Amino acid sequence: KQDISVRDVAGFPFVNATLPKRCNSGIEKCSVISGPNEVERLSQENENGDVIYSKVLSGDRKVFRLETVLDATPEEIHHILWKVEEMHQWNPSIKNIKVLKQAGPETMVTHEVSAETAGNLIGQRDFLSVRHFSRQESCIYLGGAATHLETFPPQKGFVRAEDGPTCIIIEPLADDTGRSHFTWLLNMDVKGWLPKSIVNQALPRAQVDFTRCLRRRLAEGPTHYQLLHTGIS
Repeated sequence: KQDISVRDVAGFPFVNATLPKRCNSGIEKCSVISGPNEVERLSQENENGDVIYSKVLSGDRKVFRLETVLDATPEEIHHILWKVEEMHQWNPSIKNIKVLKQAGPETMVTHEVSAETAGNLIGQRDFLSVRHFSRQESCIYLGGAATHLETFPPQKGFVRAEDGPTCIIIEPLADDTGRSHFTWLLNMDVKGWLPKSIVNQALPRAQVDFTRCLRRRLAEGPTHYQLLHTGIS
């Protein structure tokens, strides 16, 4: 297994020069994907209020959209999701995530390894991704897209999947109850030789499982963000 250091990645000129632009472009593409045209509803609302839709993209690949309501503010949800290196602590589908490069407070390059869990139809994968967040009025957007670095090739023993692009949109509810509308657009090429029917079954299931884990994390109590901002307007 090749030993790749954070310094190797940090020295690659692509990282600082184009990451924010690529991620903002990805968020814009996700906004187009999330439009109402040619969208199929895949599931009835479950006990948590989750609903999943799908849309066929060029190349016959599907993007999946999960919509639900979470009992937390956009800032609280964003704070948890942006601490990617802690995500494996509350999401058993992730083995680990390593931040390889922080390109400012809003952009980072990460390497993620999925866990080998029971019922995982896709199997273990790794991802090399650019992650970026932005704010537009009261909404928070978290975008991601696959990237390629010569200094960080696919790792031995893993199939490298690709996000392309994916986006989470967090918007406060109008009733001012501290809850948020949560939309997750998942657009992924899992690679390998899996039948599309298996992939199209596994990805929306993964969305529901992830959101269930996120709810549990939110229910555990105040986040570090909440503790820091108690009493601060």
